[in-house]
Amino acid sequence: MIDVNEIKAIVAERKRISDETQDNWDDGIQMCWDKFTAIFTKDIAEGISVLENECSPDEIYWISEIFEDIASKTQSKEFIAAIHRIHDKMPEEIKKSIEIDIESAEQAMD
Repeated sequence: MIDVNEIKAIVAERKRISDETQDNWDDGIQMCWDKFTAIFTKDIAEGISVLENECSPDEIYWISEIFEDIASKTQSKEFIAAIHRIHDKMPEEIKKSIEIDIESAEQAMD
């Protein structure tokens, strides 16, 4: 079962790192991405449910960085459909910022 509090803690850590460094290749960022990827790919159906029902727009913004990794690892068409549904429900500023991540996820599908 996905622990939503763990997701929130990883988002907080990712934000803290972003505030402290402008380096997108920081090891701490990669560690956050790896944690997110492991969580959401363990059970893609549950991951989709958490993304759609438990995550705030701000959390979606940060998690969207690894949409491509999730799509690549799972090859889940359901995941691609879900991130489009999530996109449609987001405030405009979040919609615009995650569109590139959605495109990258689509391209990661074989």
